[in-house]
Amino acid sequence: MPLPGNRVKQESFDRQITVAQEHLADLRQRIGALPERERHGLVAEAVEELSVNLEEFQVASEELRQQNEELAMARHHAETDRQRYLELFDFAPEGYVVTDLDGTIQEANRAASFLFSVSRDFLRGKPLIVFVPDEHLMAFRTQLARFPTLERLENWEIPLRPRDGKPFPAAMTITTVPGSAGKPPSLRWMIHDISERKRMDEERRQSEDRLRLLSEKLLTVQEDERKRVALDLHDSLAAVLAAIKYNIEEAVHLLRDKGMDKKAVPPLEHALADTRNIFEEVRRIYMDLRPALLDDLGIQAAVSWFIREFQKGYPHIRVEKEIEIKEREVPEPLKIILYRIMQEAFRLVARQSQADVIRLFLGRRKDRIEMTITDNGDGFKAGDPLDRNLPRKEYGLLWMRERAELSGGSFEIESPKEGETAIRASWPTACLSSPATDGIS
Repeated sequence: MPLPGNRVKQESFDRQITVAQEHLADLRQRIGALPERERHGLVAEAVEELSVNLEEFQVASEELRQQNEELAMARHHAETDRQRYLELFDFAPEGYVVTDLDGTIQEANRAASFLFSVSRDFLRGKPLIVFVPDEHLMAFRTQLARFPTLERLENWEIPLRPRDGKPFPAAMTITTVPGSAGKPPSLRWMIHDISERKRMDEERRQSEDRLRLLSEKLLTVQEDERKRVALDLHDSLAAVLAAIKYNIEEAVHLLRDKGMDKKAVPPLEHALADTRNIFEEVRRIYMDLRPALLDDLGIQAAVSWFIREFQKGYPHIRVEKEIEIKEREVPEPLKIILYRIMQEAFRLVARQSQADVIRLFLGRRKDRIEMTITDNGDGFKAGDPLDRNLPRKEYGLLWMRERAELSGGSFEIESPKEGETAIRASWPTACLSSPATDGIS
């Protein structure tokens, strides 16, 4: 197709030819009307004028030649680009179809033909909606009606059904192509079969579920083993140590009361002191492993006992306790989780945060059971659990997060005020009877 500029120059050249022809006819008429002796001057004038017109025609002819060459080159480039586009379109790895604004297929590439299990000739003229399952027809029509006001829609996921085949999940990117040269606008659809991605997503989800279940079982086994070891220490070693302590005390009293060899008293007193220390250490170990108070009296009694024992070891840290929940409102599986998180948080604060005040809150807030431990120390920052160079305190934070999340709760580290750090774990009451929580009971 000639360019607009070329068309204007062609019209100008045609006008010049017409004017020359008119001049020639006028000269002939004038020459015919003159006497013989006057015709020679007029002929010379005509020759001069024709020479001028001939030069103009030669210039115009050269311009036309150049324009024709440019036009031929432009057509060649356009045809080359068109062929390249058709090859890219046809051999693209993704499925491509071009439709009108009503969704009727005008063109389709090889990949689209493969996706729909039909030939490209079969696809031409077919509405794309015939490949949409019945339950998704309304959603497809709704999206189609948004064009052409919507210039582009990316990664729209909707199932498509090949001819006589099983539907597959597809991700589509639709682009509005403006009309040109009298052609109406069209829609270009890039269709990607995401069956493999969906399969991998499902496998990853199942793997995460299995890992979550395994972690829950490991925590259950760990708590059961702690409870068993604590009971063994309490029922065997602690009982033996208590008996030894009692016997040594009796021996010391007898030696003193009866005035027997007083040299034997100091060693026995040292042995008694050592026995008392060992007894207290064993008691501390089995209470750390599984506090009997938690099973016998509940979370409130266990928290109060733990705070008393904590302040014996860290008298410089003041602990402020606020419990706003009744014992029966805390599910049994959650009690040991609350205790373990509190236990680890207090240890981190005491050993690494340089705090001198700890505030503990345990209660209900709206539809959640929440425990918050706030201190005025240096603060914490949870890192990457796969980093082998993590500080020990960060492993403790990650351990607490795992405990909370595996039981269906959430875990956060906040700074409510400048110079304060808060560890907050909470559980929605609706999920506390779920299998995820019951697995840790």
